[in-house]
Amino acid sequence: MRKFFKGIAISMCLVVSFVCVNPIGVKAADESVVRPAGWTEETHGKKADPNYSVAFPDDKVNRIDITISSSNYKSMESDLKKVNTLDGENPIYVPATVKFNDNTWTNVGVRYKGQSSLLRPQLSRDHKYPLHLKFDEFEGQYPDIKDQRFYGFQHLVLSNNWFDSSFVRDKVTSDIFRSAGIPTACGSFYRVFIDTGSGPVYWGLYTVFEDPSDEMLNTQFANGDGNLYKGQTATGADLTTFNKQGYEKKTNEDADDWSDLQALVTALNEPRTDAATWRANLESVFNVNLFLKWLAVNTAITNFDTYGWVTKNHYLYQDLSDNGRMVYVPWDFNLSLTTDPLGILEVDDMGGGFGGFGGFGGGFGGVNGGNNGGFCTEVASLSLDELSNSWPLIRYLMDDPIYKNIYHNEMKAAMSGCFNESTIINRMTQLHELIRPYVVGAEGETSKYSFLTNGTTQFDQGLAEIITLVSDRHKAVSDYLSTVTISPTPVTTSKPTESPTTNTPTNTAATNTPANSAASIEDINNDGVINMADVILMAGAFNTVRGDSIYNSSCDLNNDGTVNMSDIVIIATKFNVIVRH
Repeated sequence: MRKFFKGIAISMCLVVSFVCVNPIGVKAADESVVRPAGWTEETHGKKADPNYSVAFPDDKVNRIDITISSSNYKSMESDLKKVNTLDGENPIYVPATVKFNDNTWTNVGVRYKGQSSLLRPQLSRDHKYPLHLKFDEFEGQYPDIKDQRFYGFQHLVLSNNWFDSSFVRDKVTSDIFRSAGIPTACGSFYRVFIDTGSGPVYWGLYTVFEDPSDEMLNTQFANGDGNLYKGQTATGADLTTFNKQGYEKKTNEDADDWSDLQALVTALNEPRTDAATWRANLESVFNVNLFLKWLAVNTAITNFDTYGWVTKNHYLYQDLSDNGRMVYVPWDFNLSLTTDPLGILEVDDMGGGFGGFGGFGGGFGGVNGGNNGGFCTEVASLSLDELSNSWPLIRYLMDDPIYKNIYHNEMKAAMSGCFNESTIINRMTQLHELIRPYVVGAEGETSKYSFLTNGTTQFDQGLAEIITLVSDRHKAVSDYLSTVTISPTPVTTSKPTESPTTNTPTNTAATNTPANSAASIEDINNDGVINMADVILMAGAFNTVRGDSIYNSSCDLNNDGTVNMSDIVIIATKFNVIVRH
């Protein structure tokens, strides 16, 4: 079984053998660099385990202070007027000093980040801009901070809770996905104070996330050394065709090897006339089941800013612990948990809504068209029937009855699991009260650094709307699932295959057992592999006996006259075995 969440334990001991403290600072192991005063391996060093309990607590609101010199701040503001963030350009980094928990980090790279979440406050002159911190960005200029980390993390991503008057959407959605076993970045609430030359100013309450290219790969995958690709607003990110412009390579950048991504695009877009072969080829390069789980949960909770609507806001990771199969990793959830995106976006306050943005250049395509159209304002149906071939990773899988059945199973499981109604409502309410003092209380946001226009009333209404949505979605999912036939929960492999020794993916069907040397009765549909297609056939005849009209002797593997759990056990022992005919 893939080892999500490994390595979260805290390393509390300093590696004393590597450093010696002097009155100026800490000396590095090679004796050639004197570290800044206060540097410890636990708080600043690269060798420390990532401390999630400190950087991303669930039960408290952190405070972080960022000091930017007046000249560097002016450079940031000037650059922002020139850079085209909607085309994927990133604003410049400038050095800053970061203070947290009585510790100081010097020459930390800080820049503005985002697209719509950055442009909206620019237009409204609410200066609550989203930010990105990279703690070793300037190590080339300042050798004393080489490999500088923040409790084990290289990056912090500061989301400004753009148009989320509840302030909990980003965090709750990421928690929902992670509790479902879907690899997703961890996030926590931070009060952000910034000093640009006139003393610290409260820029507001942010939701701060780890960067998926950072420690997340090592903590949520058994092997964190694979290729990670970030979807862009460009041709290829919809996976209709392979194009390097569609993705930004975030790890192993120096190795110009995109064969894993290319293999996924090829397998996905192969002819599907032989469905079993198409599925086998796709499953050999892509973790289909994990994607279907995400798709089911994501559709149930709603999301207007993800694959199927936009080509950005997702990653693909080459999981070397699973034969290099690609894994879908979701990202950015401020437009989740809503059925009214125009309400979130407050179109009337923006002088024409997205028209005022000059368009998203291929961003919002929506479920009613391609991926280059206008912003979609309709929630996707739970069947996803309206999505076009412009989104092949959804359309082609939903057109396959075996995958559609898995999707239905995952959606049903989510209702009592990761998206349990009472659990989610209680959690949102707790978080809402946790952050209240720093949003609308005595220590709350101020008008220049807040998207709230009606204070406490708007803050409370935001939570009420999400609570209503959760209840409404549960009813909608229940009503929808009552109209479809769901076969028994699919049988899946229990552990990943062995890790390859290189970054080159293995383009053969993933197996845990060597291929049989002869035909096997467990290969019910005789397609050469014992897989989900055989399980679905068995499900159709389950609990039937010889003489029943739908009894299938091929599914009666032990030939006892009835298709029952004994036959399921038999097929499970050889699941994913390739057989020779």
